[in-house]
Amino acid sequence: MSAPLIDKYRKMASFDWKKLKAVVEGEEHVRLKAEVVAKMKSEPIFHRDYRVLSREEQREVVHQRWKKIVEWGLFKDPYSDLENFKALTETLEAYDQGTSARLFLHGNVFGAAVKSMGTERHKELVEKIENNEIVGAFCLTEIGHGSNTAEVQTTATFDDGQLVFNCPSIGAIKCWAGNLSHSATHVVVYAQLHVGGKNEGLHGFVIQVRCPKTFQTFPGITIGDMGSKPGCWQGVENGWMEFKNHRAPLSALLNKGCDITPDGKYVTSFKSASEKQSVSLGTLSVGRLGIIAKGMMACTFASTIAIRYSVARRQFGPEKGAENEIPVLEYPLQQYRLFPYLSAAICIRIFQKTKCYRFVEKFTEYMMRVMVGEKSEELSEFSKEVHALSSGAKPVATWLGVESLGEARKACGGHGFLHMSRLNTLRDDNDPSQTFEGENFMILQQTSNILLGKVASIGLINTPMSTMTFLNSKPSKFSSWTSDPVNDALSAYRYLTYHLLQTTSSEANKLKQSGKNSFEVRNEIQVHRAVNLSIAYTEHTMIDWVQKFVEDVEDVTLKGVLQKVLNLFSLFLLERHLATLYITGYASGGKFGEELREKLRKAVADVKPESMALVDSIAPDDFILNSALGASDGKAYDHIMEEFRKYTNEQPRWVCDLAQFLQKRSQSSKL
Repeated sequence: MSAPLIDKYRKMASFDWKKLKAVVEGEEHVRLKAEVVAKMKSEPIFHRDYRVLSREEQREVVHQRWKKIVEWGLFKDPYSDLENFKALTETLEAYDQGTSARLFLHGNVFGAAVKSMGTERHKELVEKIENNEIVGAFCLTEIGHGSNTAEVQTTATFDDGQLVFNCPSIGAIKCWAGNLSHSATHVVVYAQLHVGGKNEGLHGFVIQVRCPKTFQTFPGITIGDMGSKPGCWQGVENGWMEFKNHRAPLSALLNKGCDITPDGKYVTSFKSASEKQSVSLGTLSVGRLGIIAKGMMACTFASTIAIRYSVARRQFGPEKGAENEIPVLEYPLQQYRLFPYLSAAICIRIFQKTKCYRFVEKFTEYMMRVMVGEKSEELSEFSKEVHALSSGAKPVATWLGVESLGEARKACGGHGFLHMSRLNTLRDDNDPSQTFEGENFMILQQTSNILLGKVASIGLINTPMSTMTFLNSKPSKFSSWTSDPVNDALSAYRYLTYHLLQTTSSEANKLKQSGKNSFEVRNEIQVHRAVNLSIAYTEHTMIDWVQKFVEDVEDVTLKGVLQKVLNLFSLFLLERHLATLYITGYASGGKFGEELREKLRKAVADVKPESMALVDSIAPDDFILNSALGASDGKAYDHIMEEFRKYTNEQPRWVCDLAQFLQKRSQSSKL
């Protein structure tokens, strides 16, 4: 039991895991991440054990770690130094999402909002943001409004050359703003802008909320904390904020494309409300883009910890005797439970970050164009496509991530429940990814709305990233499987997406003709139709982009391994749509479904000899992983006992009370 088998499994692989890591992530990215890890290892503040910290302790640790990161001076602007920023963010996300949030919310959410919606008059503030002279928070959500952002109730009223902020009800109080509770000196706040008695709609503002010397809030502003939360989120200062006649200068308005003249007239260069909204949509997509990566990291942790432990854990065998027990990874059911999430970790990473098709690159291009003030029909279309894809990929990735951690925890048996496994904590850490920056089911509606808007253009659809062009032609039904399961899966997805688009649109038209209003129609087409449409479109894009990446890999061995990974990922996702494919008429009889499952089982088996090296290619450094079950040396039981022994012969204070109680019970029974 104590002799690790992990190296035996590593030798089964047909490839060098370091080469694969370099191909998938890029050599520069791998190098930069290693440098960040080395810096962290050299600083005592980043060293940790499995002790559970209090809320106050956790926040102080996050603060001290954030200070150290700022002192490193790795970058100033995440968009101008993207490589350093990505390396730091990914490493911190794996290490502790609380620390990562402190950095990301200031630079990439608060900072991006000021840069994308602000103008020259906000230049000095942008410099302070980049120099970390201030701390920023992003305040959009309210007690009574999270998903329906257009109807937030906080108001900003023009009065005598200033803006007066108010929360007219309890429901209008801002909440869930990271960094706000104790640290934020400035905030981007969204409010309904009232000028001359007219509501000009939702606008973004940047205001100072605290004195940076005393950290006392300014008049008309009350700020508090939202209390305890599970996991790493104890370390995040999610705060609430109430306005009561707080006065701010007119410069608080983030005035790209709109402004208020000194004499109180509202002016705008936006041609329509939708054009104005497109800028806001892109800003909100910043957060969603990062959350896609959270899903990838969750799958990475789940598969790393569970697959490594499945080699250390031996249960049962062909013959009696402990010496004949085999690693649980040998069981096909264990492989079926874990390997799909291993493939998801790799494929989501490729989807998001590959050199030719990476989503990050596409989104950065979009943000830079917004920041320089570009306005065009093409940029508006780019915004819609970015929004459609981010609103679909965020749910798909985070559902897979949370699901993977739950499955990994169960696949690790009782020891998976231990705090030192990290699986339960990671499950708590990733749970909110399903609701923040848009509850998953809600934002899927935004994807389907954009797709439904293309129905009238079928035959002429031409989007900047070409994720919707396949909808221009009617796909054929299933005829037979080929030797290429990925292309077979893409064919099925094209049929599925096209059919769901047509049936959802047809159902919407029927409801309109029956007298339903647009609000009722949107709600009544979601179940089995619009939601499935959004998921199918997103998964098709993911598989398609990963396939393009694999085709461009020059190393034949690595290409073959990645093809195995993609085969599994494609079939794993497609099998979830099996019932809908039959219902929509893509196939009839049992042959298609039975062969799909047969190919899925084969794909799982094909990954098995490569699995440990695949894990090594994605696994964080042990210092970052911090799991007794998932350490790279494979000595899970040694690490478990090392932690157990820290609690040897404990004598808690209440033991004396227990002894007295038992003695009392003993005396009573004798009487």
